[in-house]
Amino acid sequence: MKKVIQIFIIFTCFSSSFIGCEDSKSSSGAEALLALGLGGSGFLSSCDQRTPESGRGIFVADEIISAPTSTGIGFKDSDCSIDGIRGQGKFNGSLDVYTLDASGIGSSIILRWSGVKVLPTSGIDFIVYENPFFVGVQNNSNSFDNVFMEPLIVEVGNDLTNWCGWNPNYTNSDPNTFVGNPTYWNNFAGITPFTYNQDSNPMTVSEVFDTDIINGGGGGDGFDLADSNFGNSGSGCSGTLKNEIQTNGFTYIKISAAKTILTSLPIDSAHANPDIDGVIAKSVTP
Repeated sequence: MKKVIQIFIIFTCFSSSFIGCEDSKSSSGAEALLALGLGGSGFLSSCDQRTPESGRGIFVADEIISAPTSTGIGFKDSDCSIDGIRGQGKFNGSLDVYTLDASGIGSSIILRWSGVKVLPTSGIDFIVYENPFFVGVQNNSNSFDNVFMEPLIVEVGNDLTNWCGWNPNYTNSDPNTFVGNPTYWNNFAGITPFTYNQDSNPMTVSEVFDTDIINGGGGGDGFDLADSNFGNSGSGCSGTLKNEIQTNGFTYIKISAAKTILTSLPIDSAHANPDIDGVIAKSVTP
């Protein structure tokens, strides 16, 4: 559903020379349409030609360990999850993405940083970028409390078997109703829009790791290994593994469509197929 909305917006903008298309950071309508990769044999992803930025204190997860249902075409090209971060602003979802399945083996992706481990630092250790966007008026009079989102659950580990996470919790007063207010989605990813784009809006390192998008930060969903609830979720997360990760860092990150892990979440089909733009870390081993 999200991609249908984005395709319609981009097609409309392209047809009218982008008149009235606020906050779009695409270099051209033609490029955006090509980047859509609609999944047919004639629409190949452009992600293979893109590379992540490096060398300035932003470390991109650049190796795919597992993406079982990747076809290499369009939104099912897993290379789109490791080719860098390309946000399209507060009101547009990124198109540089790999789409997870709503269930089954294709509902998760596992990435790593080639040859290194992500280290614990002060504050946010890494940021996950999906492609949510704010709904409603497209200027600063927006209340910024309604996001088109496809929630994710994030876990990290060192052996591809045992994982530790951040105890995700949906806190809406009616747990059976989906509400797109990020306030209710604690410790999930896929809930915060982002403006950081390595090509058109590179930002400073401090701006990128400030996820407060409303007040000028780069956005995305940040995770801190020192958070008090880290290790309270995850398959096979022991106290020993938690302490190891908090002391010496982690090798792998597993990102999953939220409802595949928390099956009681009120996520309907319109919000069930998250799109992965990428992951960055603040510090890695030399």
